[in-house]
Amino acid sequence: METVLLDFITALPERILMGIRYESTRYVIGTIGVFVVIWLMIGPFIRARRIRKRLPSKLLNKQVRMELLNSFRTILVFVALDIVIFDLAENGVFQFYNDPAEFGAIYYWASILLGIIFHDTYFYWTHRAMHHAKLYKRFHLTHHRSYNPTPFTAYSFAVGEAVVEYGYVPLMLLVLPLHPSALAIILLIMIFKNALGHCGYEIFPRGATRHWFWKHMTTVTHHDMHHEKAGGNFGLYFTWWDKIMGTEHSNYHERFDAVTGKSRPLAISA
Repeated sequence: METVLLDFITALPERILMGIRYESTRYVIGTIGVFVVIWLMIGPFIRARRIRKRLPSKLLNKQVRMELLNSFRTILVFVALDIVIFDLAENGVFQFYNDPAEFGAIYYWASILLGIIFHDTYFYWTHRAMHHAKLYKRFHLTHHRSYNPTPFTAYSFAVGEAVVEYGYVPLMLLVLPLHPSALAIILLIMIFKNALGHCGYEIFPRGATRHWFWKHMTTVTHHDMHHEKAGGNFGLYFTWWDKIMGTEHSNYHERFDAVTGKSRPLAISA
């Protein structure tokens, strides 16, 4: 027992550094990628699709600094939880498999889709719960300090919310065998979708909220309205739970149409 503990302590600094590199790389790919492509490259050409007015430079810089600081703290929380989860996985608690042939290619790709659907359900209910009056200040207020979000809002969490946000990983691994690379893909898709949802520019095609396929996806407007109004639009990937539970904002379609130019613009607050 003492040898195991000594080995764990000896390897811990290297594991922490590796974890920080992994989580930071994923964060940078998602948030910086969205920032560069949407804000810097495409933004000047789609100004009409800016959902709300951009903050003045001074306020924007202050907000981004806050978001980056909060995001680094979130990364440290994720690193700590990664170490715990992978140690438990090595002891057979969670269902990782290393040989892709064990379940086959069809299951490999299906597991990614199932993981995203599982995460969407987990996110909706935990997100909605964190808006309860008794939980909001302790868990979710930090995130909503970014009233007019940026791509860097994606990981701007309090410690408690960071733990909650990570919670779907062990729960998913309890019920769904995953190859480590499949989990990595799920997590990479998550940070891209998260950063896109906070980018402030509507990138979905005109009429998407009524299209047979796109209407099931949460648009940028969908989540931006959540930051503006707070009391609805809790979904991450899909609109299913918001529709089923009646938590989709009543003027969501009209707001999306106004942003994408399908109807006369509405009065939109900054």
